[in-house]
Amino acid sequence: MKFTTMNRVAGLLVLPLGLALSGNPAKAETMAPPPSCADALNSLMATWNSIGFAEPGKPAQMIVAGSRGYTTTGGQFNFMRTQIRAAARDCAYGRDPDAMQHINTVRRILEHNRV
Repeated sequence: MKFTTMNRVAGLLVLPLGLALSGNPAKAETMAPPPSCADALNSLMATWNSIGFAEPGKPAQMIVAGSRGYTTTGGQFNFMRTQIRAAARDCAYGRDPDAMQHINTVRRILEHNRV
């Protein structure tokens, strides 16, 4: 009885090793890594520059117009610019999750402000 139990335990221990060595790639290996904050920040800056918001004359300016149907307020413009600076700083220091949060915040505002 003891010999049979040992064979079962050995079989259970060898099974994962056999699957790992079988040449079948694991799902985690086939998934592409998430984009780095540098790539996301470069993409955001390309979008930001193509919109070309004019610097608001006053912080409380009601309408800041950009190209391609984008509009925002002076307050939102300043907030987005602060978020972009924070993303650049966090990305430079290797804080990718924090940088991505700032980048995604700006992207959501831009999506909302497109006419």
